Amino acid sequence: MSAMEIEHNLVIKLSAEKIYDYMADIDNWVEWSGAVIAIRKTMPGTISVGSTLRCTTRFLGRWLETTYEVVELEPGHLFTLKSISGLAPSIFSFRLEPIESGRTNVSVEALIELMEGYLGLEESVIVGALCRQLDYDLNTLRDILEARTSLTGSNTFGE
Repeated sequence: MSAMEIEHNLVIKLSAEKIYDYMADIDNWVEWSGAVIAIRKTMPGTISVGSTLRCTTRFLGRWLETTYEVVELEPGHLFTLKSISGLAPSIFSFRLEPIESGRTNVSVEALIELMEGYLGLEESVIVGALCRQLDYDLNTLRDILEARTSLTGSNTFGE
């Protein structure tokens, strides 16, 4: 078993609170993540530390089912998901750091324990695909949020 750690970040022209509000609504994940096919809470109530989410993804042509637990949650700043079932133990941490002019640095850090023969592929193939996926997802998130802001003329959605 080997561990891989990948981090991607970019700047979005929107406040951390607005970005967090959008990302914290799991119904939006299928919109900004190219890998997420479906996601749902497995417990009633609002998402908090200890909540679990069941996620269906498509990665490298394969459908994967994973259950994640929310292990860190700081509204407007941070949320971290840890897999508790699925093919590979993993942690995904999303950080939002306000910077000048109402912009926010958004980063995602992924730590994945790859089992030997994971998906029947070489580790370099998996790392490359995951890097591209995380980059794509963050760019899509930025494009969606900035386009909505320019269309509404404000930093508020749905008003």
